[in-house]
Amino acid sequence: MVVLLGFYKRKAGLTHDQFSHLWFTRHAPLIKTIPGIEKYLVRYVQHHLSPDSQYPTPDGIAFDGFSEVWFTSVEARDELFSSPFFLKDVIDDESKFIDMDATRWIVMDEQKVIIPGPGA
Repeated sequence: MVVLLGFYKRKAGLTHDQFSHLWFTRHAPLIKTIPGIEKYLVRYVQHHLSPDSQYPTPDGIAFDGFSEVWFTSVEARDELFSSPFFLKDVIDDESKFIDMDATRWIVMDEQKVIIPGPGA
């Protein structure tokens, strides 16, 4: 299992709400239509972040949201990212609402579950 965390800032000219709306109502359904998606992904989660004065964001790391993308393997990740649909449709859609230069990625391939939660 490989987990990719992506941290996103909205494209200039968009409000946080506009970014969040496009990401959830247009981009998420697009991801679900990737041919053979179940071969690549185990889980896809969007975290829509909102500013909170009680917990201010440190300078330099303010993002509008982040995603968790759980891949079946490194090979599945690489295959998906090189597929024609991803390269054309997904990347094109992301460029319409995400500041791609400000996007940051973290790849984790080993999880140590401390508290598994209900049903585990």
